[in-house]
Amino acid sequence: MRVPIFESAVCVYDFEHHARFDGKDDVDKIMHKLFNLPEVLNKENVDDAQGGRALSTAHLYQTHVIPELLNFKQSPLGQWILWRIYESAIELGFDKTRNVKKLKYYRTWANKMTEGCSAVAHRHAGKDWSIPHLVAIYYLDVPSESADLVFIDNHELDVMRGEPLDSYSKDKQHKIRSMSGRLVCHDARLLHATTKHNSMSARTCLIIEVGFPPL
Repeated sequence: MRVPIFESAVCVYDFEHHARFDGKDDVDKIMHKLFNLPEVLNKENVDDAQGGRALSTAHLYQTHVIPELLNFKQSPLGQWILWRIYESAIELGFDKTRNVKKLKYYRTWANKMTEGCSAVAHRHAGKDWSIPHLVAIYYLDVPSESADLVFIDNHELDVMRGEPLDSYSKDKQHKIRSMSGRLVCHDARLLHATTKHNSMSARTCLIIEVGFPPL
């Protein structure tokens, strides 16, 4: 579903089979292994995280490719995500200049956010970047009082990392509630942050950056 946001839009979809799809146990096991890798446990918070502890495989994106690990081409979850990325690329207008049928992964990783953690404002692509074009965020585990995703009305494309969310006026913020099984697809240039994660249980998600060749 296309959701208008300021002068732009994002796409939001909910996977109705999230709680019981074939291969869910395998996904849970793979995610557990990823977050327990020494390279993840021994790494400090990513630059965008503040407050509580955050675990991320962002720095391992070349060796631990999420779509390959989770078998996107064959699994019900992966196929669903890929189709929604394709749909959102059309909904957001990338098909006007790009061949959205030829998706290319740029970076893919997994994040785990613990109590007290939030993400400062940031964007995944700046002015005149050739890739990525689109970012997809899939929420695996979202307990109550989790951090929500917030888009910020800001067009300073040369600023890749901004301020904490509270630094931006409320009328410049658009919140998208995080939910288990929810996929949010957005233009990589959109500035976004998160609210504070207030649950004692962790919030986990996948981040998939993709690009498309020109027509």
